[in-house]
Amino acid sequence: MVDVSMSIGNTLKNRRVALNIKQEDLAEQLGVTDQTVSKWERDLTEPKASQVCQLSQILKITEKEICRGKVIIKKSDPFEFVRKVSILMQEVPQTELLVGMQEFIEDEDGFLKMLAKVSDYPYQLFEVEAKREADMMANLTKTLIKKQMNFKTDEEYDEYVKEQIRIHEES
Repeated sequence: MVDVSMSIGNTLKNRRVALNIKQEDLAEQLGVTDQTVSKWERDLTEPKASQVCQLSQILKITEKEICRGKVIIKKSDPFEFVRKVSILMQEVPQTELLVGMQEFIEDEDGFLKMLAKVSDYPYQLFEVEAKREADMMANLTKTLIKKQMNFKTDEEYDEYVKEQIRIHEES
């Protein structure tokens, strides 16, 4: 895998040329003029965010590659990639590895669902755990506020919360 850093314009032009697409054809597919594509490729202007998605599909590169001006020329053989990662995993702290993976994974939710599927871990448990954590935090917050404000009952606390909401809504 080789990274090639370029400007956005060079990235678009090089990829268009590599795919043997004419500026006119690209412009037509995007609903813009030839001059617009030419300006992008000469770095005089840049495509709108809404056009980057279309460009990525037409040019068969990721939106990230377009925006960063960095095209990944070729992905490694999957087995060679796994071999290298297996070796490096033994040398890198798990937290560093996971944070690094998260930084480079485009589809986090898809990645987690794939892991859950191959591990037989029920993905829905993440939502259950998140709700349990939120409930625990709400109860902890309630307990702390009741203690700090010297509330003896839940009703006193509820009245306090309602009053705070009313004050917030009026401001």
